[in-house]
Amino acid sequence: MPPAPRKYTAADIYFFVESGLFDNEAKFELFDGEIVPTSPKGNFHEAMREILMDWFQQPWITGFRFMVEHTLTIDDRTILEPDFILYRRAVSIGDGPLTGKDILLVIEVADSSLNYDLTAKAAKYAAFGAAEYWVINAKTREVHIHRNASEAAWADLRNVAPGQSFAPSCAPTASLKF
Repeated sequence: MPPAPRKYTAADIYFFVESGLFDNEAKFELFDGEIVPTSPKGNFHEAMREILMDWFQQPWITGFRFMVEHTLTIDDRTILEPDFILYRRAVSIGDGPLTGKDILLVIEVADSSLNYDLTAKAAKYAAFGAAEYWVINAKTREVHIHRNASEAAWADLRNVAPGQSFAPSCAPTASLKF
């Protein structure tokens, strides 16, 4: 794609998609007005997503809804597509787009995108107001947990080593370990 004469907006991207100007198979995100191609998903990434899909099928999920690769409009110039989002069962996407206040947990599985997920995306999800954000290193299985967002930062950061248990704040009995 040629360089944009200006930064793109979320509205531009939705127009391009609805008009058929983007290939349906194109994988990208819009970040601060710039189109960022996303990498193909490797085996480590997909194996971790498989584990998480099994976790999302456990009985604890009954009070929640989750979506896989749901498109989130974060602000006027940013559209992200996290691997998973978790939100309250009472919230319906049919009632309107999800807001940061609706989202209890965002999960990004990182293979080649670890730095991007831990820095730029972490700041965007904090500014959006998501309650909790996990970045899972698909290769090492280390989990970076971000909690207590304020503006564009997280007040509570911790790393969980492989073999240690952890759970989301909204479902403390939904323990998980890799």
